Amino acid sequence: MENQSTYDARNALAAIDDARSHAADRLVTPWWYHPVLGLLAAVFVVAYTIGGPVAMISVAVVYFLGLGVLMGAYKEKTGVWINGLKAGKASWWTVPLVLIMILCAGGAYYFHAEKGIDWPAWVAGAIVFVAVNFFGRRFDAALRAQLRSRP
Repeated sequence: MENQSTYDARNALAAIDDARSHAADRLVTPWWYHPVLGLLAAVFVVAYTIGGPVAMISVAVVYFLGLGVLMGAYKEKTGVWINGLKAGKASWWTVPLVLIMILCAGGAYYFHAEKGIDWPAWVAGAIVFVAVNFFGRRFDAALRAQLRSRP
């Protein structure tokens, strides 16, 4: 009887491992996802730094609609949506991205508001674009590796 229980437990664990591996295989982000997300974030940073009220409202609407479309496209392709801040160890790739975005936006805003210069906003936007692509891809790889590993 005990041998049967051990056999059943091993089969159950193997089935769980297979399901996790299958889920990791499905979580492949389309090649265009991070560039589009990076562009949305970069435009958001630039517009909020140097744009007037109309530009800020317009870009906010486009930004959040764009995020919704990206989330929907990802969920349709993979069957799930995973919050970048609630993804276990993979979330460690989200934290520096958020910090970079905050520092870039804050620094660019300072130069615009206090010094009257706009070029730092464009530099901040470029940095944010690159950071979203870099950290987003690392997040994806870490998430897939996390799903494939045994807890």
